[in-house]
Amino acid sequence: MMAGGYFNPFLSEAGIAEDYDRAKSDFIARRKPCNDFDKHKSKFKEIQKDLANGRRKLINFKEGHLRAGDFYVHNGVLMLLEKVNISQKEQSFSSGNRVRKDGRTKCIFENGTMSNMLYRSLAKILHINGQVVTQNIDKVNEDFIEQFSNITNEDEEAGYIYVLKSKSTDEKIISIQNLYKIGYSKIDVEERIKNAEKEPTYLMAPVRIQGAWKCFNMNPHKLEQLLHNFFGNSCLELDVFDEKGKRHSPREWFIAPIEVIEQAIELIINGKIINYKFDTENMTIIGKC
Repeated sequence: MMAGGYFNPFLSEAGIAEDYDRAKSDFIARRKPCNDFDKHKSKFKEIQKDLANGRRKLINFKEGHLRAGDFYVHNGVLMLLEKVNISQKEQSFSSGNRVRKDGRTKCIFENGTMSNMLYRSLAKILHINGQVVTQNIDKVNEDFIEQFSNITNEDEEAGYIYVLKSKSTDEKIISIQNLYKIGYSKIDVEERIKNAEKEPTYLMAPVRIQGAWKCFNMNPHKLEQLLHNFFGNSCLELDVFDEKGKRHSPREWFIAPIEVIEQAIELIINGKIINYKFDTENMTIIGKC
C-alpha cells in the first residue's frame, strides 16, 4: 500500500526489480517468428505514419489500458496486442482478497516476431517501461460526427452533454481560472450531480451547472475521446482522494473559457468540429491549417 491509500497491482511492496526482470525475460524468451506477419505489416506502417504526423500519440501505460487490437511501445519497439485470453481468480493477501487477472496474450511486433506471454507479465513491463498508442484522432472524430449528425424523427434522446463549474473550497482548485468539467450523462444532469461531493470525478465537491445540451445517437465513449482530443492540451492534471483515501485523476476537467467550450459543443452538434482546433496559448478556437 502506497501513500494516500493507492494500491498498484503491478508493483509489490518488495521485489519490484525482480518482478520486472522476470516479466522481461518471459517477454523476450517467448518471441518467435510471426508466420502471418504480412497481414499486419501495412497496419504497422500506418501507425508509424500517424505517430509521425501527430494523428496518434504515445501516452503512459496505466492499469486497464490492455485491450486486444490496440498498439503499444516497449523499449522503442512497436507491438500489437492481437488477442487476450483472460481468466480471473481470487487470491488472498495480507491486505485482503483481490481478483487476479491472468492468461495468455498474442503480441505481434514490428520486427516480424510474436509472443504468447502472460497477461500480467505484459502489464508489468508496460507499466514500468511502456507506452500506449492512442487512436487516430481524425478517424475517431469522423466516425463520431457521422453517427451524431444524422438525426431523424425516429431517433431517441440519448442524454445530455453538460458543463459544470466546481464549488470546491480547495485553494488548489479555486486558484485555477476557467476550470470546467465537460461530461455526458444519460440521466437528468441535476440527478447525476446530486452526490458530487462524494465522487472523485467531481473533485469531491459540489458543482454548479453552467449549461446542458440534449443529445441524440450519442456514444459517450466517443464523445469523451472527441472532447479529450479537442481540449486535451488543457486537461486538468490534479489528483484527488476519495473518502477511503484512494487516489484518482479526473480527466474530464479542462481549462478553457466557458464561451469557448460552448462554441466547441455547438461545433460538435453541427458536425464541424473536425475542421477546428483549440489554441491553448490564446484560449480560442481556430481553423485547422
